[in-house]
Order: sequence, then C-alpha cells, then structure tokens
Amino acid sequence: MGEKGATNEVTNGLVNALRDVDAGVRWRACEALGRMGAKIATNEVINGLVNVLRDTAAVVRQCACGALWEMGEKAATNEVINELVNALLDVNPGVRWRACQALRKMGEKAATNEVINGLVNALQDVDAGVRWCACEALEKMGEKAANNEVINGLANGLRDVDAGVRRRACKALEKLGEKAANNELINGLVNALGSAAASVRWHACKALGEMGEKAATSEVINGLVNVLRDVDTDVRWCTCVVLGEMGEKAATNEVINGLVNALRDVDAGVRCHAQEALEKMGEKAATNEVINGLVNALRDVNAGVRWRACQVLKKVGERAATNKVINGLFNALWDADADVRRCAYEALGIMVDKVFS
Repeated sequence: MGEKGATNEVTNGLVNALRDVDAGVRWRACEALGRMGAKIATNEVINGLVNVLRDTAAVVRQCACGALWEMGEKAATNEVINELVNALLDVNPGVRWRACQALRKMGEKAATNEVINGLVNALQDVDAGVRWCACEALEKMGEKAANNEVINGLANGLRDVDAGVRRRACKALEKLGEKAANNELINGLVNALGSAAASVRWHACKALGEMGEKAATSEVINGLVNVLRDVDTDVRWCTCVVLGEMGEKAATNEVINGLVNALRDVDAGVRCHAQEALEKMGEKAATNEVINGLVNALRDVNAGVRWRACQVLKKVGERAATNKVINGLFNALWDADADVRRCAYEALGIMVDKVFS
C-alpha cells in the first residue's frame, strides 16, 4: 500500500485493528503503519503503537517497535521513549533488538539518562544482536552518551565473543574520540588490534586515531607497528594514517623501519600513506633508509606514489640532497605524469644550492 494509501480512513482503520482480538491482525496492522512511516505519525497512531508495545504476543511487540523505528524522530515522545526503555528488558530478544533499533534512529532526541542506562545494560544482553545494536544506538547519541558508564560498557564490548559487537564497540568509541580516552580503554583498543576479524582491527585503529595525543603511548605505538604487517590492506593503510597523525611522538626507530617496509607494500594506497606518515614525522624520519626508500618510490608503477615521493623529498629539502636523490629527481623530470614532473622540478629547485656546490 505504501505512503500513497495513507489516508485518514485507512490510518484510522489500522489504528482500530491494533486492538483486534487476533494477534495476526494486530501484527499486520503494525506492519502496515510502519510501511507508511513518518507521514502518518499522528498522536493517535503513536498512542496506538505504544499500547501494543505491551501486547501479549511477542511478534506484535516486535512489529510495534519496528513501526516506531520507521517513524524515527517524529515518534520520539516521552511516552514512546519510556516504553522503548521498558522493551529493552523484554523476554523476547527480537523485541529487545527492535527497541534498540528504534532508539538508535531517534538519536540525540532519545538521549535521556534512562535511555542511556538502559542501553548500557543492553551491552550485556545474552543476545549478540541486541548488544551490537546497543553499541550503535549509543554511537548515534553522540556527546550526550559520553559518560563513564557508557565508556566502561563499550570497553567491555571490545572483549565480546562476537566480532560484530567488538567492531561496533570500536566504532562507537571512535565517535566519542578524546572524551573516551582513558588508560583502560586504550589498552582495550590495543588488544582489539589483535582481533581475528579484520573489521575489528580496522575500527580499533581508527578509534585510537580519534583519541589524539592521549593514545600516543609506547603500548599503542608498539601495537600499531605490529599491524603495519597486517594481512588486510585497509588495516595497513589505516595504521599508516594513525601513525602519521601522531607525528613526531610516534617517530621511534621501530615505527620508521615499519613505515620504510610499508613503502614496498603491494598496495599503492598503503605506500602513499606510509610516505605521508614519514613526511609528518619531520626531521626524525629523515634517515638514510627513509630517503633511499623514497628514491626507490620515484620509480613506482603508480603515479600517485611517485608524486608523493617527490613531495616528501621536497619537504626534506637540503637534508635529502645526495647524488642518489638528485639523480632520481632528475630522471623524474621525464616522468609520464605531469604532476610528478612538476613536483620533481620543485624539489630540485629547493636543493639547488647542493646541486651547484
């Protein structure tokens, strides 16, 4: 039927059907109202759905939560929110999951203390689907959910037996960023870098990147060095990005050696991000090994990698002005890519004193 059928007569008929003696009719009425969505989210419809959140049939309760989810913020009244919090304790996992979904869609509008406490409790639900949906709901509530109970609950989620829950806990913590950064949490994210699931490792890496200087500890940096060799391409490039954001704080010998190895990665994106990270580390990264790696990158099959190598050498300037570097940049003046040629000219211009001395 869809939204085109959302006339007053039809809507009123469906609201009346929510009180039918037959559970199948009540369920279908909920389903139809949900399909019509926010367009028919009147007080009468919302009140009718609130009443069936306490229905004797689990399938009706679940479908009522689903209909409220479809209506989103338009259904975010105090009464609805309170009933959805109660539904988080429902005996049926499908109802609890749908209640989490509805609260997630309502976002910051639903971010009351009662809702947040209910979602924190749902992080320990026996059902994995409920746990991961609770993580997502807390993520959507933003700064309002950045309290110690939430952070501790999400930190526990990093150790969940379910990879989907661990991934979503990392993602929620990534959104909270520096506000969530405490030692226990950072250690949990470092442990998550060793997860068997690549998506968990990637989100853990991103979350550490969002936590700023607080995450630039020896333990974190060592953990990131290990995942520079990850089997997953996305994890490797994300690690390069995070190390680059940490800048000189992360410029240890182990990190620099790891990034030099990443300059030879099979993936061009990883090679580019490794160059960017070395560039951000400044003088500490201007070692012979790094400079030799950048000279080799001037012959890379990927034009973006060759251009980035010129950029980094240009930034290093006179400190990189060895015969090998100058010869490499000179050869790059005939590169097939105009951007590479232009950047090679600029880099040589900076080194001009060395060239003519």
